[in-house]
Amino acid sequence: MAEYSLVFSENLISAASILSDTGMNEVDEKRTVLYLSLLSSEISIKALLEQAGIPVQNIVNRRHKLVKLLGDLSKCEYKTEIANGVEGWACASAVRAITVDEHYGNATIGTLLSAEEKGAAQYPNEIRYGEQLYHYPAELVLKAASLLNTWAKEHFQSIRLSEQ
Repeated sequence: MAEYSLVFSENLISAASILSDTGMNEVDEKRTVLYLSLLSSEISIKALLEQAGIPVQNIVNRRHKLVKLLGDLSKCEYKTEIANGVEGWACASAVRAITVDEHYGNATIGTLLSAEEKGAAQYPNEIRYGEQLYHYPAELVLKAASLLNTWAKEHFQSIRLSEQ
């Protein structure tokens, strides 16, 4: 049985969506949606890495470091259509370039999940605690988590460690 589950990731998105849909007027509501969204993203990436063949202990050793997990994902590839009717392998780091919202400059999955490198609150501790919450809008991070989970489900069966 797998350690990491895309269904669990999707359930976290559903919970965050319920709160988001009721309006996020208080910082704790934003904090909750942001935390659940980042946790969902972490689980989605870890599920992909496990499916690709990376030992669970190596994944566990990354803890909650989303940037490092994204880096590990760049060592993987997935099967995709590379030309009309021609399948080939593409680097899984392509998920980083998916645009989350065209109304925000450079709002890609990679940018949003690497936010702490630019000074945003560190996940998970600074998301859960503290008087101030400095991060991208929670609804934007939720959308990124949803897109990541969808991408993961789409490519789950073909992901593998890169042969190069």
